[in-house]
Amino acid sequence: MSGIATDLKPKGFEVAEAAVNEDGNVPDFIKTYNPPFPVGKAGGLNALEYLQWPPKERPLVPFMVFIDRQGMIRAQFTGVDAKFFDDALEKNIREQAQKLLNEGKTKRKVPAK
Repeated sequence: MSGIATDLKPKGFEVAEAAVNEDGNVPDFIKTYNPPFPVGKAGGLNALEYLQWPPKERPLVPFMVFIDRQGMIRAQFTGVDAKFFDDALEKNIREQAQKLLNEGKTKRKVPAK
């Protein structure tokens, strides 16, 4: 994610990571990987509620969520989405990010004289 975050940040793409397991060791993760984006903890139940995860379904990690500029979840992938998390993961992430970055782009109109 570091490369993607660095490449796409100038275009407005932001990355954040959160451990949803209670014993997630965020300080060690940061020390080991030195990510160029925020990393924190999101309580498991709070995260599932935010993701609107059906209460009767077992959540499978990882979770990856793409949120638009208005704060709406636009795409969501979990451990059951093996095709998304396969060898083309970086390509898949970049495609999802680019879709959101391209939204709302309009050509600047030159005022009539």
